[in-house]
Amino acid sequence: MSFNLITDLSAIPRIKPSERGLHYGDGLFETLLIHQGVIHYWQEHYDRLKASCQRLNILCPDQSWLEQQLQGYIDLNESLVIKIIITRGDGGRGLSLPENTTPNVYIFKYSANLSQFNQSVKLIISEITLPDNQVLAGIKHLNRLLYVLAAEQLQSHSDYDEALLLDTDGFMIESIVHNLFFIREDIVYTPDLTKSGVEGVMRKLILKKLKALGKAVKIGYYTPEHLLKADECFLCNSVQGIRPIIRMQNQIFKIGPVTRLLQQSIHGI
Repeated sequence: MSFNLITDLSAIPRIKPSERGLHYGDGLFETLLIHQGVIHYWQEHYDRLKASCQRLNILCPDQSWLEQQLQGYIDLNESLVIKIIITRGDGGRGLSLPENTTPNVYIFKYSANLSQFNQSVKLIISEITLPDNQVLAGIKHLNRLLYVLAAEQLQSHSDYDEALLLDTDGFMIESIVHNLFFIREDIVYTPDLTKSGVEGVMRKLILKKLKALGKAVKIGYYTPEHLLKADECFLCNSVQGIRPIIRMQNQIFKIGPVTRLLQQSIHGI
């Protein structure tokens, strides 16, 4: 098994014009945090990366090989956000798969903005809706145009930090870069992601923690009206942690005990 490796630790990272990820979004990615010399939730990230590659029928690098490539970023001794992109590789014009492609693996670093970690958030409902796409649901694939448009719209609402994305039937899915949880009468709710959205690493860890804590959890299809009746609610991802929602549109929320418990038990704060 061989891969073309392109990283920003190289002198001149080069991307070929025939890259299928550029032409067709033919690939996927992971975004992870390196802090204090540790890749946070690395095993969970790799497990999702491998499972996603299998669904797209793209070869996935061995875990040990990827760890070796990431070591150079750990050695920088900085807090970094790392983006790993895997594409099917280079190919000619047309959607048909070229023969004997070698996957491209890209690794890029960004400064980590830890000021947002576990910090509260104000939420607005986006005008952008997510379609039913069970083939790609859950995967962090490269086709992110709807999220780009939602982020562009959010920029015109300076009083808000994030935007809630609904599906075309009006059910809540996630925010632009977070998964969603809300609590009512000590029951924890989170949207079903079998039709669209990204099955986040932090979401999976929270569901596991809630089970260990003996909390009742319901995964289903919920509208913004359900969220407005919540006792507390929060967004989450593996880079920014658990972020309490303190406002959605005109509704104000308190930071509740379940949110605090999860922040303490998962992040120790």
